[in-house]
Amino acid sequence: MSKVLQSIVLLAVLSNTVFASDMVWTNSASNNLWVDANNWNPKDTPKLIYQDKAKIVRLAPNDARLNAGHTGECQWLVIGDNASGELTLNGGTLNISGVADSWAIIAYGSTDVGILTVNDGTITTSNRVFVGFQGNGTINMNGGTMNIGGTFGIGYGEGFTTGRGTVNLAGGTINVAGTFTMSSPAGCVGKLDITGGTLNLTGDKRSVVEGYIANGYIVAYNGLGIVNVAYDEVKTIVTGAVDPTRAKVPYPANNAADAPPYAVLTWIPGYATTHDIYFGTDANAVRDATIATTGIYQGSQPLGMESFEPSGLELGKKYYWRIDEVNNTELYKGNLWQFTVADFALVDDFEKYADTAAMSASWANGSTGATLSLAATGGHNKAKTMKLDYNNSAAPYYSEAQIIDADFDWTGAGVQAIDIWYKGNAANSAAAMYAALDDKNGNPIAVITNSDADAVKAADWTVWRIALSDFAGVNLSNVSKFYVGVGSRSNPVSGGSGTVYFDDIGLYPPRCIEKPLEDLNDDCIVDFKDFAIMARNWLLNSPM
Repeated sequence: MSKVLQSIVLLAVLSNTVFASDMVWTNSASNNLWVDANNWNPKDTPKLIYQDKAKIVRLAPNDARLNAGHTGECQWLVIGDNASGELTLNGGTLNISGVADSWAIIAYGSTDVGILTVNDGTITTSNRVFVGFQGNGTINMNGGTMNIGGTFGIGYGEGFTTGRGTVNLAGGTINVAGTFTMSSPAGCVGKLDITGGTLNLTGDKRSVVEGYIANGYIVAYNGLGIVNVAYDEVKTIVTGAVDPTRAKVPYPANNAADAPPYAVLTWIPGYATTHDIYFGTDANAVRDATIATTGIYQGSQPLGMESFEPSGLELGKKYYWRIDEVNNTELYKGNLWQFTVADFALVDDFEKYADTAAMSASWANGSTGATLSLAATGGHNKAKTMKLDYNNSAAPYYSEAQIIDADFDWTGAGVQAIDIWYKGNAANSAAAMYAALDDKNGNPIAVITNSDADAVKAADWTVWRIALSDFAGVNLSNVSKFYVGVGSRSNPVSGGSGTVYFDDIGLYPPRCIEKPLEDLNDDCIVDFKDFAIMARNWLLNSPM
């Protein structure tokens, strides 16, 4: 082999290894243009020849944009990668391809937000596209064309379980040559809302699409319309259409998994002068019921009364319902809707408050030594949490948060315990933590003290479980106030200061309040069943 040829081969190898780069979007030129090298680090636009990865890690107004007449390319595209990002295609073309492998991922990391908006132009990929890989990914398809050469995953983590993917198909066309998958694996959530535009899937994918429709993953017009599925011997065509005749937009939303136990069902009417209401716990029975079906048929209501309050909803149980729209000439049979009641009744998780002022309309310090504020980050299960700064150096020598103007019945839905999640700090001054209940019947306030004397020093989120029966003397069906606090409410003495966070306060059905360490099968009882588990594990793990 000649030296010239050897040099050419060596250069080709080096070009595939040395020059491959992560091209990070900066918008340093402040013009949002993909085609401007000054907007990238390093300062060059991504190139297919170098196998570049384009990393879009800025949200609007610093998002990346391709406009009419522009061309962009890369082997890998990630929108949101350890930082949130946004890409807008107003025209032009974007080519994402590679000889061996290629992909486009929207919201790579679990805390990332990734947004792709297509208003016009064409995106072509040679391989897979994942929307909501680990984080929260969205495609807003308003026009143009997406040609996806491999798998199209919406809420698809390829092993990860935290992905949240949404595709709003309002216009344009998405063509998919490979597999179409949603909400996989378990834990990931995908949604496709079609309000215009077309999704084309190569081959006969009707059963897959219809399954996703049944599960509520694919809707039309945010649940107002009908998803149409057709097959033309080459591809499966998915579109949306408005159905003005049927009841729509149910609350709780179809397939809701955390409906409150005191939910009032509502809907938007179709063509109706009256509504026939069907409700029960058996899907087939509710689907097939008529006005003669006792126990399922709940009666008729006139137009203008689009709500129904079921009684006796049980925690953790699934329910089905249907609304038939009736007028003088037609009956429009409703879709079968379903929801599952949450396995707890929420008292407060603080997510509904926009700021401290909003929270102060529901929670007060009762003229104690507490300063209450809403922390926007760092909550137990979600972002927000209540911050209680306590100072017990002055009268009344205790600090608390109390719900204002409560009106609770804590005897329904089988609830028998309350969970309070809290977190403190090792630097906090020592003090007791307490919870208390008051009623409207004039009974003495019942106060329960946390058995952990160092609860205010807990560095991690910790759950405090209290049996409602421990609040002795209080009428649980007529609760007027709920308190959480630091110090001694019944025997106050001067103390120190610190900060405690409270979150996810909820009511639960019967459960172990203090689970025995030796309880191996989670039935709250230490017996021969636990011994059998211990013996089996000993035999499996002991050397022979």
